[in-house]
Amino acid sequence: MTNKVTAIRQRATAMYFIDRLALRAGNEKKEGEEADTVGCCSLRFEHIRLEAGNTVHFDFLGKDSIRYQNTVTVDGQVFKNLKLFQRHKESDKDQLFDRVNTQELNKHLSSYMDGLTAKVFRTYNASHTFQEQLKNTPVSGSVNEKILAYNRANREVAILCNHQRTVSKTFDNQMNRIEDKIRALKYQKMRLKKTMLTLDPKLKKKRPELDEPESDLGEEWCEEYEKHLEEKEKDRLRKKFEKDNEKRKSEGKGPLSESELNEQLEEAEEKTKQLSKERKTGKMEVKKSQTVEKVEAQIEKVNERIKVVNLTKVEKEENKTTALGTSKINYIDPRISAAWCYKHDVPIDKIFNKSLRDKFKWAMEVDKNWKF
Repeated sequence: MTNKVTAIRQRATAMYFIDRLALRAGNEKKEGEEADTVGCCSLRFEHIRLEAGNTVHFDFLGKDSIRYQNTVTVDGQVFKNLKLFQRHKESDKDQLFDRVNTQELNKHLSSYMDGLTAKVFRTYNASHTFQEQLKNTPVSGSVNEKILAYNRANREVAILCNHQRTVSKTFDNQMNRIEDKIRALKYQKMRLKKTMLTLDPKLKKKRPELDEPESDLGEEWCEEYEKHLEEKEKDRLRKKFEKDNEKRKSEGKGPLSESELNEQLEEAEEKTKQLSKERKTGKMEVKKSQTVEKVEAQIEKVNERIKVVNLTKVEKEENKTTALGTSKINYIDPRISAAWCYKHDVPIDKIFNKSLRDKFKWAMEVDKNWKF
């Protein structure tokens, strides 16, 4: 870092960034590629901005034209070096490390260890970061909670390696569907709570939470949802009617009358009116088989389902701009994932599909205590 030979000082500074920030070495542009993409060794002065407090702002296009933006605090000597390099520039278009290239850098690294290249630092840091982040896995959590922790660890690696993706055009629609799924479960929970109060009105005082409204269940949404349930039931009845008539025809029997179908459709409409009435009055039509204990058990199951869908929602939101697959498949040592699965009783197929399990068969043989 303090060598009087500029080339050596530049090389040390470049290696600092490759190690600490997991930057690609650079000089990897594909033949015919026109985009102005760079890596560490091909950075220009226009790609960095220095600020008091040893702060460096990076802004450049990396591999596959993925923009890299990052603000970091660096060691004092690194900052001094960058200022020193700037003194000799003639233009912002000049290279920051004009006396370093990837080939020479890798040749220097291989003199310390056979096969050691700048890319090894990137893959090593990816695996090291991943294993450290996995320490946040909740030991007593559910499988879904553990997988969320796994994906969060994976996300930290994706951020480190700048593995980004554009937000899908269907993302908002996907999130809206998840929101509606959560509301549908809350609607179900609301009805179950009202059923408990109908079965035992004294619970209203003993357990006031049963009388509290569910969040995000406005009058308008409930009416739309009840109408949606009606249309769904009508569609089911029509399809069943057609299927039954096809079967009767093949058996040489006469068709069912349209009046029979219309009667069933009217029943579906009456059911919607009943749902609306029960929701507004709080008085439910209770089945003979229903008890407070059974209904409470149903509420617990619904709560678990809400929890699972909420985890899916959180995960989708957190990972909308990060490409987890690139990090997991190409950078992170698969043995870390295998050992983590065994340690936390998470089925391996929740992490790797069959083709990846076959690809990483050699990694599946570790035990739960294996460490990177």
